[in-house]
Amino acid sequence: MKQKIGAILGIATYMTLVIGVNFYHKAYPVSNIKTDLHVQLTDYMETHRFEPVEPRLDDVWKFIPGLEGAEVDYELSYNNMLLNGGFDPSLVVCKRIPLKEEAEQYRAEPIYKGNEQGAYVSLLINVAWGEEELDKMITILDRLGVRANFFMEGRYAENHKNQVLKLYNDGHVIGNHSYSHPSRWGGFTYEQYVDEIKKTNDVLSSIINEPIIYFAPPAGEFNDRTLKAAYDEGMYTIMWTADTIDWKGDSADVLVNRVLKKLEPGMLVLMHPKPETVLALESMITQLKEKGYQFKTIDEMVKGTRPECS
Repeated sequence: MKQKIGAILGIATYMTLVIGVNFYHKAYPVSNIKTDLHVQLTDYMETHRFEPVEPRLDDVWKFIPGLEGAEVDYELSYNNMLLNGGFDPSLVVCKRIPLKEEAEQYRAEPIYKGNEQGAYVSLLINVAWGEEELDKMITILDRLGVRANFFMEGRYAENHKNQVLKLYNDGHVIGNHSYSHPSRWGGFTYEQYVDEIKKTNDVLSSIINEPIIYFAPPAGEFNDRTLKAAYDEGMYTIMWTADTIDWKGDSADVLVNRVLKKLEPGMLVLMHPKPETVLALESMITQLKEKGYQFKTIDEMVKGTRPECS
């Protein structure tokens, strides 16, 4: 009797499972989802592959960094979307295609802009004064999720070590802006350039415990001796594409418009910790984002990090 009851229960359980599975497949056709997802994902992959753009020297712009390639990682993207129940571009996983050439071979030349095929810009903030304004800029950048580049005068850094360390800990790049920002910078000897650069590197490295590899010369003034001194110290010389000219004291709207008029992919934007720059910063960032631009650090730019694969 017990065996008959067990057999009947076993048959009933089996029938329940069969009915349940058939109902599930009718209500939620997994095989169809898999097929549709494969088709949609492969179609997406065909239009979202970016070939690498190698670094190069330009007659006008000098060293133009490269841009990594990118393609969709099919397996990881497919599994993400399958768990989600369907195609969703926000779940795409990117796979980088590395550059063949190294940026290092072009380090002797200055950089005025990033690669023109990347929808990104980078903010360069030269700091020799403006402690309170700089704190306000840090707050704005943090709130908007933007990382920038801060080129510090050595003397300023010595007196504001906590501020420099905070910038570094927040993910910003710390660069060298000479030690004393001398007015007669253009007439220095090679040895004097080395001294100014090395003293600042020593100060900054002692604060963030990292080597300093980016140098922004005072007033953007350089010559063969300046470039050689920076090169011999293992550094890239950084210039700019668009200058806010914020030292003139123009209004925030003027500063923003000055930048937008020169907007182009890979643009490097120069500014300083000035009151009107603080007022202009959020509007500038917001408008650049609305135009589809991402923000990269100079480190990401030189390495060729592609925004679409960040």
